[in-house]
Amino acid sequence: MLGFGTVGQGAYRMLADNREAIQRKVGTALEVVRIGVRDPEKPRPVDPELVTTDLESIVSDPAIDVVLELMGGVAPAGSLIEAALAGGKHVVTANKELIAKQGSRLLRIAAEQGLDLHFEAAVGGGIPLIQPLKHQLAGNDVLKLMGILNGTTNYILTKMAEEGAEFQTALEQAQAAGFAEADPKSDVEGYDAQYKLAILCSIAFNREVPPDNVHREGIDAITRRDMQFAELLGFRIKLLGIAESIGDRILARVHPTLVPKEHPLADVRGVYNAVWVQGDFVGDVMFSGKGAGGAPTASAVVGDLIDVCRNIRIGGAGNLGPFEAGSAAVPIEDLRTRFYLRLIVKDRPKTLGCIATIFGNCDISLSAMEMRVIDSGRNLGEIVFLTHPCLESSFHRAVKAIKNLHMVESVANWLRVEQ
Repeated sequence: MLGFGTVGQGAYRMLADNREAIQRKVGTALEVVRIGVRDPEKPRPVDPELVTTDLESIVSDPAIDVVLELMGGVAPAGSLIEAALAGGKHVVTANKELIAKQGSRLLRIAAEQGLDLHFEAAVGGGIPLIQPLKHQLAGNDVLKLMGILNGTTNYILTKMAEEGAEFQTALEQAQAAGFAEADPKSDVEGYDAQYKLAILCSIAFNREVPPDNVHREGIDAITRRDMQFAELLGFRIKLLGIAESIGDRILARVHPTLVPKEHPLADVRGVYNAVWVQGDFVGDVMFSGKGAGGAPTASAVVGDLIDVCRNIRIGGAGNLGPFEAGSAAVPIEDLRTRFYLRLIVKDRPKTLGCIATIFGNCDISLSAMEMRVIDSGRNLGEIVFLTHPCLESSFHRAVKAIKNLHMVESVANWLRVEQ
């Protein structure tokens, strides 16, 4: 084992607690022989003789059959995995950033060596996602996939929707509950979901999709007011990862989205994750469960380990093949979808007409509108629009023109709307 944090300790405990059941399923005993750590003095619930700071000694030890990489980050995890594969060792990892950035190359190395490189725990924690895409759904052309890929942001948005909390308050609650890091940037700015979506896209479409080809936005601009209007209009706000193949290109994006209440993703609450997949033959399929935390992620790690050990016993590898060369990304400006727009305006005659005229000039039609007086003393009002589907580039052109109207105080927020 490389790394012995929350996930590593969970995997170790699962291997110990379920030892007999796992042995029956694999057909042989599994033994943890070395645990690589950074700080050897830190108290750990293991035999100190197992612990070492010499990580290279683990990946070069000829007696070790499988390496579990549970450190995270690109370096030194990437070079250690490479060395393990070069030394004839199978690898199981939970490292989403590394797999998103270097997964295709590492899979190629594993294939050349006839070895397994499994990473179910890198996406969705304990939810089985990669195996179904790899096996049960492999005969389908995936038309679209869409999911809540980060438990921290879903917890924050659930608190905002159900308790009327503002973003900062909900974030602090997530940190106090242990669902958000002291530095929550990776979660709230969408990087975690971006890495996970890149991995899912590469598997679903069998083409390498680097994280840079996934458009990314976070949730820190969402307010309680946006939550209230979304509810009024029949939606809930979720941070979604969405991907679809358009011709020979892929449009992949992570951003906060208005989801209709009747869509199953709208009811995914708290730290739960869910992924909805649309296949050409299977139709709509959804996977849901706890997407984060030591125990669910450890469950996926041990599941991969059992799969690898079975493959060792029969003398073959059950790997994903290396992904095909990456295809061009569809720019976000070419997206065609609906939009939500919230404006603070001066409550004057012709205000609504001037705004509607700009939408019309940009070939955008409106599907819904809500108006509220927010400050009668200053004659300020609030208007929320929902558009019919239009090009993102056209929407931004309209917003830019609306900002320049003298009766518009500010563009308070805008969000995409998923059908």
